[in-house]
Amino acid sequence: MQAPKIRVASIVRQAQWRVAAFSLACVSLLLAMTSLLALREYELRTMELAARSLALAGEPAIRFNDRPAMLELIEQLAGPAQLAEVVVSDPRNQVWLRFERPVGDPADRWARRLERWLVGAPASAQIGGEPKALGRIALHSDGGTLMRYALWAAVSLALCVGASALVVIWHSRRLAAAIVTPISALARLTRQVRESRTFERRAAHTAVAEVDALADDFNALLSELHAQQVLIEDRHADLQRVNASLWTLSHHDTLTSLPNRAFLRKHLAEVMETARGRQARVGLVFIDADRFKSTNDEHGHAAGDALLVELAARLRQSVRESDFIARLGGDEFVVVLSPMRSAAEITGLVTRIQAGMGKPVELASNARLASISVSMGVSVFPDHADTLDGLIRAADDAMYRAKSTARGSVVTFRPLDDLPASAYPTPSDTPP
Repeated sequence: MQAPKIRVASIVRQAQWRVAAFSLACVSLLLAMTSLLALREYELRTMELAARSLALAGEPAIRFNDRPAMLELIEQLAGPAQLAEVVVSDPRNQVWLRFERPVGDPADRWARRLERWLVGAPASAQIGGEPKALGRIALHSDGGTLMRYALWAAVSLALCVGASALVVIWHSRRLAAAIVTPISALARLTRQVRESRTFERRAAHTAVAEVDALADDFNALLSELHAQQVLIEDRHADLQRVNASLWTLSHHDTLTSLPNRAFLRKHLAEVMETARGRQARVGLVFIDADRFKSTNDEHGHAAGDALLVELAARLRQSVRESDFIARLGGDEFVVVLSPMRSAAEITGLVTRIQAGMGKPVELASNARLASISVSMGVSVFPDHADTLDGLIRAADDAMYRAKSTARGSVVTFRPLDDLPASAYPTPSDTPP
């Protein structure tokens, strides 16, 4: 198993930080322990002196059982002496009076915890002399002095650590400038090239001979990779153009450039799914050119192709931007109306298509048709069918009924359930 790799800069920095941290820890621990022990002794002596003074001054109040006077005396001394709690007990060791100064801000609360942890037992003094004592007084400091010392010690330690960090950083940077920086730059460049595939990047020259030779070899390798990348990108662009052309050919009619049957099914399935989720309608209009075979036979296939191209162009001019036109094959076309908000939109589309077909058509054989006659069949999703094939069959069936009824007419598959049948064009609405 290969051992993990460690950078030179990391080794140097770790060594410097370990030495500095160990030295600081030893010195800080020694100074802190010494100072805390000295402060603990000072705190104990101060509290014992305060307990004796309070026992001496409060002896008359205890002797005459005057609790208010004793409480007033404690309150006067609590502030200057930094007292947090005072307990006065009688000769039977029963609590005669308890005084506890309210806890202030969070700093006061933490100071008292520090005093209890460091000092522990309260300072105490006997009230009255032998042979019969009047009681005993015990008190705790609020730890304010201890907390201030702890804060100053923490600030001093932070300053020492900061100064040591500056020295370590200064020495590390000097070493990095000489050796580590050029190696790190080369490694960083390698990673960037690998991630972004930007082979036109180059490594900079350095003053270190070995690193500079490595950079030259790396730049030569990048040049070769860049040339290969350009070649691959050119081939990829060619493939994209070919794929786009193939997709267009597979989804569009070569004569009219309209979407073909496969594209129609894909688009219709998408708009039906959207309409199903929104509880909307989709209209489907099948269009068939009347007497197209006779035009082909009389004027030739070129004239028939010209007629289909002209028919596709006039359909494009008749529909909305959101509608979809496709050629199924031969002289059959389909229009998908989506979104469809009302039955009147089908009427409007049929009217526009019929109006557009009234203009004369110039055929490739220099022949001229007075107009283009088309028969149309209409079906609506989900009123006439709720599946793709069912909707197409319904429109196709309506179109064939239109051709059998009267050429140039329009037939709806069947009346809608929630809209009047008169809202849709019928064979009687369109003259043959």
